[in-house]
Order: sequence, then structure tokens, then C-alpha cells
Amino acid sequence: MTSYHSGVDAGSGNVFHGPVSGRDSYVTEAAPGPDPAGPAGDRADVGILTVLEQEMRAVVEVLRGLAGFGTAQSSGGPTVYQAHMPARHGGTVRIAAVQTLTPGTESAALAHRALVEAYRPAVVLLVGIAGGIGRDVRPCDVVVSDLVISHDARKETADGIRRRGQAQAIAAPLGHRLNEFFTAEGRELAGPGDVPFRVHRGPIGSGNAVLDDKDSPLRAYLSGFNDKVLAVETEAAGVAEAFRQHADAATNPFGWLTVRGLSDLADGAKPADDRFHERASRHAAATVRAMLPYLRFDRSS
Repeated sequence: MTSYHSGVDAGSGNVFHGPVSGRDSYVTEAAPGPDPAGPAGDRADVGILTVLEQEMRAVVEVLRGLAGFGTAQSSGGPTVYQAHMPARHGGTVRIAAVQTLTPGTESAALAHRALVEAYRPAVVLLVGIAGGIGRDVRPCDVVVSDLVISHDARKETADGIRRRGQAQAIAAPLGHRLNEFFTAEGRELAGPGDVPFRVHRGPIGSGNAVLDDKDSPLRAYLSGFNDKVLAVETEAAGVAEAFRQHADAATNPFGWLTVRGLSDLADGAKPADDRFHERASRHAAATVRAMLPYLRFDRSS
């Protein structure tokens, strides 16, 4: 589908603020003229954050298959990919997706704040890849996280490192939508080429350390903190903290959610060519595609 741009319009264009964009920049419309069913300029129902190029490509591939696909090119900031689709119980789900500047919790927190200020989504999804550590997970499965365990805080003593993990659960309204999603769709979905993959729901560990050792003390710590931890990654803790710190803001979302395809098992045995990154990213994006109709929340302007 061809994308159209109406040009910069300080009167009706949206401003993408924040350290991620570097300076204020105006977002152009995705199609000529008003589209009452599409992204409403400064609004989205679901905001999507990705980190790696493979993750963004997979999300864009999904959005291209939806109505009203278009890009919003900002000056000095990230490209915003927009689309919309019917919601499960009526109405429209409007989507705005951006890529963070760099990996890590801090960049994810800044990107979350900029996305929320610009589009005021009811839900923010962090979508991409992770390393699996749960007993029943395997490469290219997908983990939908309803609890994020931040493990960066620690005290270093002569006797070793004492970690001070913090857990943040998703908001109750989003938890209800997840229940509905899994009841209706089950725990197995079809990816590109109709290849089936499994979807798990549970805790995920998050921090700036990349885990790639089956005997790592961090792995043991996470399993001790919560024996149902399914995966580890490096951005969700930043998104969760950004949400918590701005919980009273009028523009804050109702909730955030992490959707991660497993590119490896965080055990030092992953292929040197990262062969599962692309497939895991596409499985995560396919899960989001199936989930989007459930994520429309009524919200006053």
C-alpha cells in the first residue's frame, strides 16, 4: 500500500518530544485528508516499541497488512509507523510503532515517555526478542510477560553481590484482556508460512546485563526470586519504571505489556549467526497481530 504525506503542518501535525527525538518534530498524516477510522493525529490506542532492526521489520510487516498503513517522518526523531484495524468488540484499534534509539533500560524508558506524550496510547507494547530460561520454553516460542522483575539494583559487598530485585505486574484491566485473548486464541498460534509456535504467559527478568551462561549467578538469582521466570531481556524494566513514575499523568497509558520471541536459551549455546533472531521477531509480531483486537480501551480525550 502506498504511503502518503501531507507535509509538515504545525497546526495539525503531532509533536514527538523527548531525548529520543533530540528536538521537537512534526509528524505528518499517513494519508491525504481525514481518515476517521485511522490514527487520529495525536492519538493511538496501542503504542509499540521495538529495539533491534529485525524487530522493527517484523512489526512493520504486520502493520503493512492492516488498513491505513503509513509512516510519519519526524525531523531528528524516529520514524513512526501507523495503521489501524477493527477491535474485537467494536470500534477501531489505532497503532503507532517506533524503534528506540539504542538497547537498554534507559533508552526504552525515554522512548516510552516520548511515545506516550506524542500519541497518548492506552497500552504500550514492548515487542522483540529475548533469551529463554524457563524449563518448558524453546527457541522461537513467544513469552507474553505479565510480571517484570528488574534485577539491576544491587549491593556489592566483600562477600559478593546482593541483588535487590523489584517486581512490577501489569495493570488489572490489561490482565483481563490477556485472559480474554488466551481463552479465545489458545496457547499456539501460526507464524509466517503457517508454522505453529507456542505462546507462554509469565514473568520475565529485565536489566542491562545480557545473560548467556546456563550457570550464571544471575540466572540462579532470577529462578530463586520467582521459579516461573520464563525469559530475560534488557528493556522491559525501563518501560515498567517509566510507567510507574508517570502513573498520575493524564496522558499515561492504562498499562504496558512485553511480547518477546525467544531467539535463544541464554545458555551460551546459541548459534553464532543469530539464525533465530528473524523468526523469533516475526513470531512476536504475529502474536501482537493476534492480540491487537483485544486492546482497545475507551478513553476520554
